[in-house]
Amino acid sequence: MRICPQVAGNINISTWGGASSSYMVETPSRVLYRVYIDSLSDVAYTKSTDGGKTWGVSIIVHTGTVIYLTVWYDRWSDISAGLIHCAYVDNGVDDILYQSIDTENSDALSGETTVFAGSTAVASGSISITRARGGNIIVAGAIDAGAEDGAWESNNVGATWGGTIADPSEGGSGDQYLLLPDWNADTQDVMLIFWDSSADELSVKRYDNSADTWTEASIATLVDVYPGGQPGPQFAAAVDLTNSQNVIVAWSAVDLLNADLQCWKITNTTINEMTNVVLNSTDDQGICAIGIDTQSQAWWVAYAGKSDGSETWFSAVQVYVKVSVDAGSTWGAETLISTIGTFSIRQLIAVPRSIGPPAFNFALQGGTQYNLHAIVAGITPSASYQMGVM
Repeated sequence: MRICPQVAGNINISTWGGASSSYMVETPSRVLYRVYIDSLSDVAYTKSTDGGKTWGVSIIVHTGTVIYLTVWYDRWSDISAGLIHCAYVDNGVDDILYQSIDTENSDALSGETTVFAGSTAVASGSISITRARGGNIIVAGAIDAGAEDGAWESNNVGATWGGTIADPSEGGSGDQYLLLPDWNADTQDVMLIFWDSSADELSVKRYDNSADTWTEASIATLVDVYPGGQPGPQFAAAVDLTNSQNVIVAWSAVDLLNADLQCWKITNTTINEMTNVVLNSTDDQGICAIGIDTQSQAWWVAYAGKSDGSETWFSAVQVYVKVSVDAGSTWGAETLISTIGTFSIRQLIAVPRSIGPPAFNFALQGGTQYNLHAIVAGITPSASYQMGVM
């Protein structure tokens, strides 16, 4: 496997919090989109037509004082359309706002709508967005340290929001949300991977659209991995459309001896733990991202810090990747993908579904923050699985 890291220009970002709240998108024509909060606290995107070697100019989606952002792409829900759905919290107006980017129609913006009119937005919140396989868009989260939280639904592609649905929140400061499609016969159902900061627990909450209820099942009890000032996210997900399931990775602890980077497959009824990506870390490891190669069905998981503990969390680490070609039963060797020396890392994200090995972006801390785009090239691990749908 040959790794070719590339610095992707001066893409200045100012956000790294939340649960996988800033994504890259790859279209069927292999155009990469990176949606992010820029250094002026605006929502912006940039795109690359050469696999991330070079990036175009930044295009502003929303001008304001945005403190968190979440993104979803139609094809991650097996919907044959090209909208990138963006929800973001602007603490200038204290609202959750929505807008989409139409990648199949000259990147036209939908026009902004209000998901939730709040009263106070603070930095310790979190939001997430997904599109159900049946087409409804769901946003869930908390914008005021647990005081203003809930879930909201649109059944007309974000043009209007019909008000609140049942609230999956637990009123806790620092809870993290990660919405995904569900796999029930009712295609409007969704699921929420919920990180309970007070209980240090990861759970799945499944939403029954017809009954307007959430049902919770525990995934794992964890060590507190969101101490103040730490990078993120510490858990991530990718949608496995071929097998009607979501794949979750999460650290059992961060920067601790014997920490594990765990992995699960979650369907509409089951939670199956797979082999740990990292087992019994020596120390100095954290954050993660996952992407699925839709050609080979290989799972790619990236994280920061070498497993032998020879680096220093989080001020002097590099980014590594492991690959599974058997749906998480085994993982390949730990492979370095950030060949620029150690650095202080703040955020790691991936293209959740890609044609070939996924691209990863990681943001560094410093006077000027930028993205380092690692282009994974060479021989792709092969498997005998049916090809998925991008």
